[in-house]
Amino acid sequence: MVGLVMMMVLFVGSISAGTVNETSGYQTCIATPASCTRLNVRIRSLTGTLPTELGTLTSLTWLAFDINRLTGTVPSELGALTRLTHLNLRDNQLTSTVPSTLGALTRLTWLELQENQLTGTVPSELGALTTIRKLWFWDNQLTGTLPLEFAALTRVTGLLVCNNPGLCGDIPAGVTPDVQSGWGCPTALVGTLLGSDCPTSPPTASPSMSPTVAPSSSPTEPTFTPTSVSGDQPLKDNWFR
Repeated sequence: MVGLVMMMVLFVGSISAGTVNETSGYQTCIATPASCTRLNVRIRSLTGTLPTELGTLTSLTWLAFDINRLTGTVPSELGALTRLTHLNLRDNQLTSTVPSTLGALTRLTWLELQENQLTGTVPSELGALTTIRKLWFWDNQLTGTLPLEFAALTRVTGLLVCNNPGLCGDIPAGVTPDVQSGWGCPTALVGTLLGSDCPTSPPTASPSMSPTVAPSSSPTEPTFTPTSVSGDQPLKDNWFR
């Protein structure tokens, strides 16, 4: 019992500030990776970046660094942690894209990346996470549409993607959006649409192209076939707000 209690304390961490590398939980896991199954260092005011060496801790089933002040990227090396069932990096200051390698974590049931500054599109590889139940991305800077591959995520009971101004389009059929409003996502805005249509840029006229006269074998009026249209249509702004 004493050994079990000590192990839990080491995994949770014992300092209230510093970097990931300085936490006792991380140091213990790096020293004995085979016996490290949970690394839970949350609410510690940690700064710095997530070390790529986390990808060597392949016995992990639970990894959490939520509610800290971490910056930099979500390491692509986390894709090697194929035993993970829970990954929680919420409420930091991470600024990278969502790595496509997370699609290899096919045992995940819970993925929390919300309340960061993540950019880019949601990778289609995440459609392979067919055991996922909670998929939370809200409050980032993600753009584009949700991948059609998400239609395979039929076990999802909570999908929160609001407050990503650049996300648009439909939530793929078969995915259950999370309609609870207590997590910063108004019920009325979570539904089946992120925004009815994605913004599109209007076509612009090409200076090298001009209307041409179609050949005619009879004395009729020439037929003009426009090869471009003017770009004076206003942009539709249907992005989800």
